[in-house]
Amino acid sequence: MVLNVKNFKLASLLGVAALSTQLALAQTTPATPPAPAKPPAVTPAPAVPATPPAVTPAPAVPATPPAVTPAPATPPAVTPAPATPPVVTPAPSDQVDPSAPDTEGDMSVGEIGAVEIEELNPDMARKALDAYVLIQDKYKDSPLADYQDLQEFVDKDPRGKEMEADVKTFGFKDVNDWNLAVTTLGVSYNNQLNDQTADIKLQIDDVKADTTMAQDMKDRMIKNLQAMIPSENNRKIVEDLSKDPKYGEKIKLLEATDE
Repeated sequence: MVLNVKNFKLASLLGVAALSTQLALAQTTPATPPAPAKPPAVTPAPAVPATPPAVTPAPAVPATPPAVTPAPATPPAVTPAPATPPVVTPAPSDQVDPSAPDTEGDMSVGEIGAVEIEELNPDMARKALDAYVLIQDKYKDSPLADYQDLQEFVDKDPRGKEMEADVKTFGFKDVNDWNLAVTTLGVSYNNQLNDQTADIKLQIDDVKADTTMAQDMKDRMIKNLQAMIPSENNRKIVEDLSKDPKYGEKIKLLEATDE
């Protein structure tokens, strides 16, 4: 609250008149009295000073009194304490750990399965197809899709050992050895049906140019993409099998579907 300063009425003391009146002495000629025996004593008039005595003027009152800081009617406002506590930094569980793998959006390295391909020879390719025809028919009612891979089926399913024994009759050491051969056949055959070599190479270039992807992930993706491009040797073997009267129909079983 602001207080108004009282106005002060100024006294007019600045026009003090100086006394400058000269006292005129009248020169009168006294009447000639009869000569007394002794003239009476005459009291001389006091001498009038030429300048009147100095008068000490009253101190001048300033036109504007000095500003007086008024006492505040109320104490200064005090900022009240906040009703809510200050913002607290979230607990570490709410923050992103830069060292933790990204679980949203991008795929982690562990989720990228390795695509393994090998160089075939004509005999291996034919035996792989023969074993495929047998396994597809003999184990069509087995829950192969319920297992992560063929090795898990062999280890856990009651018919797993039986399948492995069947595969070995075609000259493969185990189900993984046979699966590698038949996978290579399938990749090469489907590329023959729909050659995507140019598109795969473009994808490889995109991965190489990506600056946001971790290097280990880039290396694995590039390796997998390169495996999808058949070698000239495997292309030739697939081409020959497709023309073979006995194996032409068998190799069609490896055609990829949307299922």
